[in-house]
Amino acid sequence: MKPDDLKKEFTRCKEDASYFIRNYVKITHPIRGRVPFDLYKFQERIVDELGDQRFNILRKFRQAGATTICAAYALWYIIFQKDKNVMVVSIGDRESRDFLDRAVSMFDDLPKWLRPAEVERNKHVLKLSTGSKIKSQPAGAGRGESVSLLIVDEAAFIDKMTEFWMAIYPTISTGGSAFIISTV
Repeated sequence: MKPDDLKKEFTRCKEDASYFIRNYVKITHPIRGRVPFDLYKFQERIVDELGDQRFNILRKFRQAGATTICAAYALWYIIFQKDKNVMVVSIGDRESRDFLDRAVSMFDDLPKWLRPAEVERNKHVLKLSTGSKIKSQPAGAGRGESVSLLIVDEAAFIDKMTEFWMAIYPTISTGGSAFIISTV
């Protein structure tokens, strides 16, 4: 693509998370390997709701792709927004790291012109030159931080979720958003 075309495409990706995900994000299919993330209509609606609402709760069915959608959205968020802090919390350390691993894998598959430089990458953090980052933590961690986007994965399986929410809510009290997802 020519430089002007790249600039237009970058702008289109920045303005439309669903477009970015559908056209540039790849996911791992259990049979076919790495494939483009072709969003279903209900998945596209989830992405739209994430951008439109401050608080979202999704009671999902198994294999709905909700965690993968959140990982793709979080990646879009840190690429195209400056100085944002995304915190992902799940049942345990393994599950929260799995979320980050999905986002990192998606990042690695992007064309170079869509990838900001990495500032930090380890098993709990992906920080980009945009100043934005995704941080994964087990439930119970994360107190004392200010978060732009809080994602709580498998919330129904977090012990003492009510107490956990009361402890974690202050991280978004300055205006951050929350997306809570879980199977029933």
